[in-house]
Formats: sequence, structure tokens, C-alpha cells
Amino acid sequence: MSPPEGAPGWRPPAGAMLGIRGTARREGLRQIWPALMAGLRECGLAFQVAQELVSRGRLRDSDLKDCRAVLPEAEVDRGADLVLSLGGDGSLLAAVAELEADLPVLGLHMGSRGYLTATTPEELGTCLAELGAGRLREERRMMLRARVEGEGAPLQVDALNDVVLSSGLPGRVVRLVTRIDDEALFMVTGDGLIHSTPTGSTAYNLGGGGPILDPAMEAIVLTPVMPHSVSVRPIVVAPGVRIETEVRSRHGRMLISADGRQSSPLAEGARVVVERSPRVARLLKRERPGFIGVLRDKLKWNVEDE
Repeated sequence: MSPPEGAPGWRPPAGAMLGIRGTARREGLRQIWPALMAGLRECGLAFQVAQELVSRGRLRDSDLKDCRAVLPEAEVDRGADLVLSLGGDGSLLAAVAELEADLPVLGLHMGSRGYLTATTPEELGTCLAELGAGRLREERRMMLRARVEGEGAPLQVDALNDVVLSSGLPGRVVRLVTRIDDEALFMVTGDGLIHSTPTGSTAYNLGGGGPILDPAMEAIVLTPVMPHSVSVRPIVVAPGVRIETEVRSRHGRMLISADGRQSSPLAEGARVVVERSPRVARLLKRERPGFIGVLRDKLKWNVEDE
């Protein structure tokens, strides 16, 4: 889903509008704001910013003299050609999920390097120069769509990382019966079940013992969480399958969450259907480091044992 190395990069259209949102804290936001404004002027990008970010950073009129509009975060992508997410991977996941249209998203990580974000405060100027020159690459990542059927209010959510079914009571096991395209797969008695995209394979899926997948792949990983049977193992399935799981929780408390953002209760007997979403996440990235470099550094695979 990603363009080959050396392919032309993504270039913003002339007069492009950038929507800025995120969860950056006041200190970090005020620290990077002058460099951000200078970089946007150099790129020729107009911008609008989320009201929540302005309030959190206590940005003054002098900080916003070039700003076209201050909007509620849920509306900051309206009329925009791309979105800048200031914060961590969680901020970027929220930005992707809440977009009204599948716009390119550029992530600035305000801490240690994340898996999904493209740059850090120290590299912000260089990254914006590359954006203006059309040297950032666009990676299109598959997403999941989950829908709940049965008792209770209908629910439909999209996720870039994962959809997780889990116990609503700590220490209490759940029982889940999962089918793939109407064929029985397994019954899980344990702490839950993770449905992960390749992008999300380095998130909760990794902690649950699931495999790491190249995010350019198209597949769905099913990873049981702490199953009581050692024979129930993670499985990678084709992206076009329909995964249906029936909730058979003995204590009557279950939750469904999407990218860790939303948690909604599931009733006994509810059916959760997870399929590939028609939506696509469009992430803007620098050429280096790529996924392998970030993975190697994040997991410290290049550090010799002492």
C-alpha cells in the first residue's frame, strides 16, 4: 500500500490549508510554535487550528496572526487539505478516526519517537521543508470496521490499530466464540481477543504475544489475550474476511474498544463483526527512518547485550 522507495513524494496543492490539532502540552507546544510558524510560511501553507489546542497552549493573538480560523477540534479538518497532529501516536490515531474525509495526516511526536508519527520537534524544520518540496511519502494503511449486533444500541467504529474485546471486570475471564466467513475458528476462554491491522501489530497485539507485520501488508491478526488453552494461538487472516465473535461472558460485563479511544459495553449474546473498513489512513512519512529503522530502534534490537 506504500509507494516504492524513490517514488515521487506527496506535495500539498498550491494554497493548501493545514488543520492543526492534537494533545501537546503547553510547554512543548510553546517551544515548537515559532519553528512551526516559520516552517509553514516557508512552505506557503495556510493553517487553521483547534480551539482546544489554543486553550491548552495559551496561545495569544500574536501567536495566531497568520491563522485563518480557530475551530473546535472536531471541525478543524473541514476545508483542510491535510492535518498536522501534535502529540503522540494516540493523538494521531484519534485524528485519523475523527476525520470526515481521508486526508493525509502528518504526526509530530512530542516525546520519544513513535511508530506512527513522522517527525520530532528537533527535526520539525527539516520535515516541513521536505513537505513543501514534495519529498514526504504517503503511506496508505488499511483500517478495520467493527459493528455490534444484537441487544443494546447499535455501534459502528473504525480503527487504524485494533479492535479489542475484553472483560469489563479485572481478573474475570470471558468466553468468546469466533467464526471466519461463517466457519467456526475457535472458542477463547481468557482475557479477551485483539483484532489488529498490520499497523497495529506493534501495539497491544505485540504485548499480547502476536506477530509483528510490515505495515505495508494487508491482513488481519487475531490474537487471543491470555487464553486458558495453549493450543489457541494468534492467527493471520486475509484482509477480506468477515470475523464474527459471539460474547458468552459468564459475569455479564464485556467491553469493545477501538484504538484504545472508545470503550463501550457489550451485552451477553452480542455479536461483534469485524471487517476491513472502506476507509484508508493516509500517513505522511519521511524517507528515513522507515518502519524497519523505527522498529529496530524502538525495540533496541541493535543494542548488544552487556
